[in-house]
Amino acid sequence: MTLDWHVIWEYRSDLLQGFVLTLQLSLVAIAGASLLGTLVGCLRASGGFLARRLTALYVELLRNIPIVVKLFLAHFILGIDALPAGIAALILHQSAYVADVTAAGLRSVPSGQADAALALGLSRRRSFSLVVLPQAARAMIPPLTTQYTQIVKNSSVVMLVALQELTFMTQRVEHETFRGLEAATTATILYAALALAIAAAMASVERALERRAA
Repeated sequence: MTLDWHVIWEYRSDLLQGFVLTLQLSLVAIAGASLLGTLVGCLRASGGFLARRLTALYVELLRNIPIVVKLFLAHFILGIDALPAGIAALILHQSAYVADVTAAGLRSVPSGQADAALALGLSRRRSFSLVVLPQAARAMIPPLTTQYTQIVKNSSVVMLVALQELTFMTQRVEHETFRGLEAATTATILYAALALAIAAAMASVERALERRAA
């Protein structure tokens, strides 16, 4: 089978457009899932009885509903436009996993650390933000990297509501040229590049946290 990479050059603008949308969706979803997931995770790890029960229900419910169902519910049932529906589905889906990572990271910090900070005169809030959270953050970086990469991969689901992201454009190239292998290979390289960029950025954050703790 002869590969024709000239097709990719002809459709470069479509593929670039799809890649840019995938990048935008991923970055917004990463930010939203991080904020929401961290809040839920903190409540799950250190909140009261009711807060722990409600956040546990939140995590279990969202983890066990497929992201496609969330997307269809937001777009076709609630009538939300395709783009915000896709962003909302990505954020809600991945925030449940980020919450689990956050709660586990906070539990990994010995309780004596917070007690020592309180004994030194720090308030409970400052003890949490200055002592407990920085230590938990270092333990959270590797699993968070996995979750952020998962967001990139899950972003392809928005093609089901006709958002023209990278996978959508890849299928368009295949349908119009019958050059699916070339299109799929190009998309794979672009997805891998985005995942590697996330991994590199998180590794930099991890090194910065280690230097700060030294």
